[in-house]
Amino acid sequence: MIMPLSKDLRAGLCLIFAGAVVMLLVWGYPSGTLSEIGPGAIVQLSGSLILLLGVVMALRGLRQAADEGSQRISPRAFIIPGAMTAFVLLLPWLGLAFTAAISTLVAGFGSRELSWKERLLGALILAAFVTLLFGYGLRLQVPIWPWSF
Repeated sequence: MIMPLSKDLRAGLCLIFAGAVVMLLVWGYPSGTLSEIGPGAIVQLSGSLILLLGVVMALRGLRQAADEGSQRISPRAFIIPGAMTAFVLLLPWLGLAFTAAISTLVAGFGSRELSWKERLLGALILAAFVTLLFGYGLRLQVPIWPWSF
């Protein structure tokens, strides 16, 4: 008989996996010192905190009884990771402005309450904000427009 897992245990296992993947990917990056932080320090710290949070959640989930009917996962649960994947894949070709708008529009489908008008308005406002802040304000080294390569 397979014992159903609680939501906290499943979430904790997912966070442990994500933290471990981050830590493995940035293992060779130099972390530097406290006075001169290297390129891997923040990512290593983030990965280890995600992993630690996953351990805490998994331990908490082991002490809880499994939730009734907690085995069903909504297809909407995959929309936000899909929007994040779209952002990563489209950024080199479409630039920051269009990619931010498209990924925000895709992420808007994760909510049943938003109308098309609200999704489009949110995508335009967030894309403008992201483009102004990261593209022009911080001068992030990514193409802002498709033609700015």
